[in-house]
Amino acid sequence: GLSAKIVTRLNKAVDDRREATEILLVPKNNEDHFIDTFRVEIPIPLETPGLGIELLELEGGREDGLGIVIVNDLVPGGNAQRALEERSEAQETIMYGDSISAAELILRRSSSTTEDKTDVSFARTECLGYDSTVGALSDLLSTLSKENGGSNIEEATMILTLRRLRRRPQLEVKLYYPPSQELPPETIKLMPGDNLRMAMLQKGVKLNDPLAQRYDGKPTGSGNCGSGGLCRTCAVSVMRGGELLSPQKPNEKKMLEDTPRWRLACKSWVG
Repeated sequence: GLSAKIVTRLNKAVDDRREATEILLVPKNNEDHFIDTFRVEIPIPLETPGLGIELLELEGGREDGLGIVIVNDLVPGGNAQRALEERSEAQETIMYGDSISAAELILRRSSSTTEDKTDVSFARTECLGYDSTVGALSDLLSTLSKENGGSNIEEATMILTLRRLRRRPQLEVKLYYPPSQELPPETIKLMPGDNLRMAMLQKGVKLNDPLAQRYDGKPTGSGNCGSGGLCRTCAVSVMRGGELLSPQKPNEKKMLEDTPRWRLACKSWVG
């Protein structure tokens, strides 16, 4: 089955005078998946004004014209494939399963009397059915024809905003308890964005050490600061994989300057 769904959200302006309906493609399960958004530029030669992208409708036929349409393939030798072959390694590619949420056509027009002019046309295609998506993209590209005033166009570029359903990676964390507790090591699974302290407590890990020397001057055994980053009772020694945690802020770094391998679990986020 599909891992994504269509939702309708009503946005109100601050003064409550205007309302706008927003149609979004979202994951069915936010714990396992997330939607990544990125943009791809495709130069459009004037002699072959097309994208060269095959689309596939996974869900459609609704009375409101909405649906889920994804990229099925790139046409060999088409403009999209050529653009991706020439892209830098840092730029995203177009993959099977991507959904086109918006398209922007940028035209640079020449003029014999004034400076060159740039025209920008925009179409939103998120959650449209197949026919509506193809129609919106075709309408944008139709401006390149001479019949529609395309005779003085010098350069054309299509910028596609794509949304990609990704599976959230899981990280395995192996925990070793102090020898005095006589507990065996255990492994827990965390998700990127998890706070280390909260995730460990939710999984039943006994984290805060009541006998730890506090940094805030309060007596030993007086509890913890509740994630304020003040007491140091949730400090953990990171033996390997410290680069997968969020960087230390200045206060935490100063608090643990005598033990550089240690981190405050309450101020450490995974990934």
